[in-house]
Amino acid sequence: MVQVLVLINAEKVSVLDIVGKLEKMPEVLDVFPTFGRFDVVAFFNAESRESVKDLVRRIAALDGVLKTETLVEL
Repeated sequence: MVQVLVLINAEKVSVLDIVGKLEKMPEVLDVFPTFGRFDVVAFFNAESRESVKDLVRRIAALDGVLKTETLVEL
């Protein structure tokens, strides 16, 4: 398993919807809305480093997600 942190910029009206959708993803460890540079912070366990790309693509495809920044455990 690889731990992944995804920082998300979202449309303001979509933040809680995005949190709700992320909570349903099987890989999610924790997710919460924030104030500051990013609107949502999400922690995940990915199967492998190769699977991180698919995970981030699924997150980026959610309605209301404007931009993501991903940090991957080394």
